[in-house]
Amino acid sequence: MKSILAFLDLGLGLALLAATASFASTQAVSPTPKQAAAVQVGAAEDEAAIKAIVNRWQQAWENHDASILAGDYAEDADWLNAFGIRLKGSAKIVDFVSKVVKRPTVQGRQTTWGESTVRFVRPDVALAYRDYSTVGHKTPNGQEMPERKTHATWFLTKESGKWRIASHVICDDNAATVPAAK
Repeated sequence: MKSILAFLDLGLGLALLAATASFASTQAVSPTPKQAAAVQVGAAEDEAAIKAIVNRWQQAWENHDASILAGDYAEDADWLNAFGIRLKGSAKIVDFVSKVVKRPTVQGRQTTWGESTVRFVRPDVALAYRDYSTVGHKTPNGQEMPERKTHATWFLTKESGKWRIASHVICDDNAATVPAAK
């Protein structure tokens, strides 16, 4: 009898062990910090390429020459600026920015550029962010605007080994128009 009970206990134990192992194998296991560090979503050269695109935006404004942006936007890219201008397509975006950077109302401004940051969503999809502030920007009638605190977000994709901007959104703080917190 003892041998039968021992056999049953062993059988139940093995069944329980098998069920536990099966359940555990279907559960997500968090990687150790060492394993997590080994998993790299975006390579250093990808981050550098994306930051170069973000830096060309700065260069276009500082040099009043948007031609350096050619090739950075995808053919079907979306673009929205802080004044509500919405454009679609690389050629239209670069053409519009080329005209804006040459306006006398923006040429006297001074911009302080923050550091850009990059976040990889997947190895071929990334977001880049950059804040900057501008003084001396004038309205079309020549009146100086208050200091602009601008936030830009680039949504980029990598195709055929090249990063391109799929969408670019530029917005400003609008503290003067936001109701005070109660």
